[in-house]
Amino acid sequence: MCYRVQFGLGFALLLLCIFQSGCVLSTQWSDNVALSEHGSEANHPALIDGNLETIAVIPAKNDRVFAVKFPAVKQVRKIVIHNGNLFRFDVDYLDSKTSEWKTIYSVRQRRDLENERAQSMYVLDRLDIETEAIRINVSRTVDDDVITKPIREPGDKVIDRGLTIGGVYYPHFRVLRPAWAQIREVEVYHLASAK
Repeated sequence: MCYRVQFGLGFALLLLCIFQSGCVLSTQWSDNVALSEHGSEANHPALIDGNLETIAVIPAKNDRVFAVKFPAVKQVRKIVIHNGNLFRFDVDYLDSKTSEWKTIYSVRQRRDLENERAQSMYVLDRLDIETEAIRINVSRTVDDDVITKPIREPGDKVIDRGLTIGGVYYPHFRVLRPAWAQIREVEVYHLASAK
């Protein structure tokens, strides 16, 4: 009985110390290395200006890519994307060893957003990559339209092809009509102890 009480008190004291110190269980992150003040560059300045009120936009076209280039190869452990209107996209990094783009995260669709048009933030953590650039390759936004056309035109991004509408034979194409893609900010971190 005495050992149980001592063990229980010791365990309770250990938990109390852990909760009060807080830093034992938390991860310490570096400064945001994607900020332009650290020498990073982006294809739109609002993407890395540190201000969530500004919005980086890419024109309405079939290929919509946001890109951030670092001044040197960086160890990346966490990426935070403050979303504007993205619905489907891939996050890629330029592999420093092979110089090839590799996908580290894909979003195909989000539902049940409690009256939000798009998920406002994506946090990609537990990463362990070395890169000098990342990109966000946008497939769809919540503002894109899909239209039905009987004839495909050059440059159309066909997402589906059908032969009937309402049971009537009618060959047609479902074509994406892209809208402007929007991101408020991209943040990139490594562990505070890493160089």
